[in-house]
Amino acid sequence: MRVAVCGAGDLGARHFEAFGALAGVEVTAISDPAREKLEPFSRRGVKTYPKTEEMIDESGADCISIATPTAFHSALAIRALGRGLDVFCEKPMARTVQQGQAMVDAAGKAKRQLGIGYTLRFNDAYRLARETVRAGKLGKIGVVRTSRCAESRPPWLSDIEANGGATFELLTHDLDWLQWTFGPIKRVFARGLSKGKQTVQGDYTLAVARFADGTIGHLEGSLAEKSAFHMSYEIAGDAGLLTYDSRRAKVLEARLVTAQGLVSLSEAPQREGPFAREIRTFVEALESGRTYEVSGEEALPALRYAAAVEKSIQSGEPVEL
Repeated sequence: MRVAVCGAGDLGARHFEAFGALAGVEVTAISDPAREKLEPFSRRGVKTYPKTEEMIDESGADCISIATPTAFHSALAIRALGRGLDVFCEKPMARTVQQGQAMVDAAGKAKRQLGIGYTLRFNDAYRLARETVRAGKLGKIGVVRTSRCAESRPPWLSDIEANGGATFELLTHDLDWLQWTFGPIKRVFARGLSKGKQTVQGDYTLAVARFADGTIGHLEGSLAEKSAFHMSYEIAGDAGLLTYDSRRAKVLEARLVTAQGLVSLSEAPQREGPFAREIRTFVEALESGRTYEVSGEEALPALRYAAAVEKSIQSGEPVEL
């Protein structure tokens, strides 16, 4: 399988290495308008393109991996799908719901795979939490809290109008995992620094979500972090409390109330990183002919929820879904 990567920044380099590490996969091309970013790949004998559209049209790849700023996702994915190529695209899949739906429609028309990069679905701490919740081990869930915090870099993250800021860059991860775990969201109410602004350095979003089953979610997304990236969750049910914080431990820590009293649990960290696992799973889906588990259609709800959060920030009112 020949793969071409759109974007040669930090994330594009990760895509390049993750695909290239898999047996039977060769990364044959990479594109970026910043020519200096292409030089390390050119020295490795990889074909480089300053124009991504040209790479999609001429590289001869079987699959395109998109690791560009969000503003370019939809157009590049639709172009690649129209050329009969499979596409793996970073989250959020697009800047608007309409763009995301157009990507799904293009994949259906081309009969090609469109996969979206939601790593929490491949993170053992989050997968185990979902399994614990859905097995009823926490009882009836009352509240779930999530937090995802990072530095505001690279500069394009500050462009709210083009790329969506903290809501689309960060909260979309948790929105996808939450709807996958707890079901559909019916109402959101949010506040954020992006209200009335086209650009924000260090954007921040705080949202409250009500799920169809009555569960309440509190979501935090910050691009104003001054230290290392970190993420966490807390899930409170009437039979126990499940917590995870990447700053404190590399294991999942759980507290469950049982008939015998309070029980502390822990799980060893995963041996394969979430990012490598999602890329491998996508390639295996292509090779086997099965549908990748985070398809474009599967990822659309998170995009709708992110758009609702943004609407609530701008209007100052709750948004019903």
